Amino acid sequence: MALPFVVTLRGYDMRQVEDLFARADEALAADSPVSRASARDTLRTADLRLRLRGYAVREVDDALAQRLRALACGAPNESVPERSATVAPLPFTVTVGGYDMRQVESLLAQADEALAADSQATRASARDTLRTATLRRALRGYARRDVDAAITERLQR
Repeated sequence: MALPFVVTLRGYDMRQVEDLFARADEALAADSPVSRASARDTLRTADLRLRLRGYAVREVDDALAQRLRALACGAPNESVPERSATVAPLPFTVTVGGYDMRQVESLLAQADEALAADSQATRASARDTLRTATLRRALRGYARRDVDAAITERLQR
């Protein structure tokens, strides 16, 4: 199972996180309060190992808190508000000397919103913005090749 977390240096063990979320998601899909309680306990007591390359700690911690809230809901179909698509973490590798993460996130969120619009002029403006964007490099940023590919993909929409 691929999760939408940024892969970074000194992050949580990816396999352990994936197994933990798989168990939580199975419990959420089940109607059993016992399986929900068991999954809640597992999430609360999870001792996630740090690895040289793993999922971003803050993102995983936020997602764990969200799953705990969802598991605490009484009815199985009761929903917990999800983070909007514009706030969801981007699937880029974090590297040394990559593009500034906040700038990339802001640029792509604005572009995605504009490209989803009904107006042809708005979509054309978004494409022009993507073509002319000058991205800053940061000590710790998104891999340039990944971001360039994402921009190219959006330009072809």
